[in-house]
Amino acid sequence: MKKNKLHIIVLCFCVTLNIINNEAFANVNKEVGNNSFSIDSLKKNVEVDLRLSYAFFIHHHFEMTGYPKHFPMFELSLQKQTYGNKAWQSYFNYPNIGITAFYSSLGNIDVIGQAYALYPFINFPFNKSKINNLSFRFGVGLGYLTEKFDPVDNYHNTSIGSNFNAAINLTLEYNHKFSDRYKMSAYAGLTHFSNGCSSDPNNGINIINAGISASYLLSEPEEYIPRQEIDNKVYINSFKPEFYLGMSYGIKKIVYDQKDDFSVYNLEIYVMDRITNLSKIGIGLDLVSDATDRITLRDFYGDTNEYTFVQLLKPGVSLAYELMMGRASFIFNFGYHPWGKDMRYGRWYQKLGMKIDFGDHIYGKINLNTHFGVADFIGFGLGVRL
Repeated sequence: MKKNKLHIIVLCFCVTLNIINNEAFANVNKEVGNNSFSIDSLKKNVEVDLRLSYAFFIHHHFEMTGYPKHFPMFELSLQKQTYGNKAWQSYFNYPNIGITAFYSSLGNIDVIGQAYALYPFINFPFNKSKINNLSFRFGVGLGYLTEKFDPVDNYHNTSIGSNFNAAINLTLEYNHKFSDRYKMSAYAGLTHFSNGCSSDPNNGINIINAGISASYLLSEPEEYIPRQEIDNKVYINSFKPEFYLGMSYGIKKIVYDQKDDFSVYNLEIYVMDRITNLSKIGIGLDLVSDATDRITLRDFYGDTNEYTFVQLLKPGVSLAYELMMGRASFIFNFGYHPWGKDMRYGRWYQKLGMKIDFGDHIYGKINLNTHFGVADFIGFGLGVRL
């Protein structure tokens, strides 16, 4: 089952990377099909970005107080500048889409080790200026930590129980162009490593950093395509519900049973309504089956009752929001479990994830299920639009 944990994390990375390929490099793919592919077409609108920053841990649990106070971080990115070839690009102020290679020594300590990551990202400008702008960058991918928790050899590492983890990056940056092809940026960000409870412990590692970057565009810039006339039309009196039926699967561990993996299933039914060309809102029902609940009730709470499968189910109701960018979407849910036997994380829950359409009716999704920042599990799912 250890391979399954890695497969889920790698699958998160591959789906995100597929979105990058389809959304950012659509023009290159067309040129290959037209037999006009060249090195120049590969470099077209591609920017190389080198980042150096200083970072420190957020000590969100007391065992981390002995970790290093500060350390350097390095990032190398390849990013594609969009120019409005698709309607959503112009509406979001022509974002950059790319992939980053990340490295940090984390202070060179034996407990945590070193961190590596590779993650796709999208960078949204708040304004489109020829010289200065503010932007927000969001990336999700695959992380690797050289050291992990071991009950005998590394019991001081209470942060992470696996080498492979999900890596999440949030960055706010100020960009200044010195020419059409060269720019520098100052930025501050948060990087998070977590395995979504696929291994214990999973307190996670949170890193705050601030630094500078230098970027160089490998080709002459294009002209931006003006925002299309469809714009982000608001739908007020046109309620047209869309029904979604899906199933997600995840695996997790519990700290007092390190040997076994436990399955988590989440059946979901959602009703969504489009409120703009780029967003939907809705309400949904979740039904969660978590194999760790029976073990937790028995070993942690001393509850020896023989509950049936149905008695251990956790129903939930949630509000949903979907932000659409072509075939890809970001999804956000905020929900409540009205009842359930094991409520060790509380009744409120959240889902943060990504969805990609494989046609008009089939979709795939990856989401992190949390309870106000406490990771529960990473779910991979498929569904149908009815």
